[in-house]
Amino acid sequence: MADPCFHIKGTSVTSMVLDLYRYQAEEFAAALRDKIETAPLFFTGSPLFLNLASFEGELDKAQLQSIADQCRSAGFQLYGFRGAEESVAQLAKDVGLVHLPAPRPRTEAEAPPAEPAAAPAGVSSSLPAKVIHKPVRSGQQVYAEGADLILLAPVSEGAEVIADGNIHVYSALRGRALAGVRDNPSARIFCQKLEAELVSIAGQFILHDGIAAEVWKKPAQIFLQDDSIEIAAL
Repeated sequence: MADPCFHIKGTSVTSMVLDLYRYQAEEFAAALRDKIETAPLFFTGSPLFLNLASFEGELDKAQLQSIADQCRSAGFQLYGFRGAEESVAQLAKDVGLVHLPAPRPRTEAEAPPAEPAAAPAGVSSSLPAKVIHKPVRSGQQVYAEGADLILLAPVSEGAEVIADGNIHVYSALRGRALAGVRDNPSARIFCQKLEAELVSIAGQFILHDGIAAEVWKKPAQIFLQDDSIEIAAL
């Protein structure tokens, strides 16, 4: 048999979700522009899904097309919608977008077994930690699915490290670090030298210019407190 010309496999891609509550074209465009200006390098080119589960009112085809055009003009790679009614799902297809239905609630028979006793503080994953021994260079991305991520070498500017659990950087952190990406607000980021472009916990983020001078280029930990990013010296 000849060697295949391609291979399809699963992968993990970090995408953003925009929860839309109401829509008025001018207001939406202005708010989107203001948000992107807070972190243009982070948002521009990012894959995006639009969540309509909490949208108030109804959307027509023209509005959906307008939303898609505005998101793309702002630099996002808008792929589709989720959490919408079937009528909106068909409109989404008409404007060339994928529709993902809202997650189906588990039945009692499908419910997972009871969780084991809580792990000690700072341990948030059930799989062995993913350990990286080499520097993470600009343009590279490392993801620890269902686990903590341990990096024993620097994370360069323009690199991205992602984990469902905690992130430990036993060197300089200069790129972007996103911990607890699957809605894990108890995750933390630890590093020996904080010079990050962006740090994020469970979707909340802070940019380099928002990091206090007293922890810049010093050992630090990043965590969520009352839905707000906090950074403390180590």
